[in-house]
Amino acid sequence: MFYDLLATQNRALVLQFYKAFDNRRQQEGLSLLSTEMVAHMAGIEAPLSQADFINVGTELYNAFPDGRHSFTQVIAHKDTVVTSGFFAGTHLGPFQGLPPTGKAVRFAVMHIDRVSHSKIVEHWGQGDSLSLVQQLGVKLVPGPGILLKMGLKAGRRVQKEAFSRLSAVTQPDQVADLSGVEPGADSSSYSLAKPQDPSL
Repeated sequence: MFYDLLATQNRALVLQFYKAFDNRRQQEGLSLLSTEMVAHMAGIEAPLSQADFINVGTELYNAFPDGRHSFTQVIAHKDTVVTSGFFAGTHLGPFQGLPPTGKAVRFAVMHIDRVSHSKIVEHWGQGDSLSLVQQLGVKLVPGPGILLKMGLKAGRRVQKEAFSRLSAVTQPDQVADLSGVEPGADSSSYSLAKPQDPSL
């Protein structure tokens, strides 16, 4: 019974937090965060402090001033609240170095928030960033490291094929099967076959 009541209170607090930021009531939203909170964001290696988390949120809301969360599922258990749904808005401000495009976006988000003493003390956030950048019209190009790996893989394949062809030509137990080959035909059309045993 106690945990049911606690979960209900924590659910209401977390939803109040997202609603406050959606409605640009920043002070109300900040009052629900612990000063010692830690945030774990997908794509960011190190955990974020409260100040860093606020900066990330502020950048998002400045870039998408009409941005809103719509949650399709909210699950609360003891001190933890999971929210899953979508964030939608119009790209009207700079976002991670990308100038405003004026494009409307809608992408999936999932959050896990842990509450203690009526404050959010820990946050995990995951957004569908691939969908976001595609909707903004960003073309993704592999970085130098990926291109190098792709080049090495292709190079190994070519090397293996060349080695197979050379070893087949230089091995004495294999001869070129010239049956059905027109005189003067391209040698690349020859296939190699093992000689037949003369005792047969």
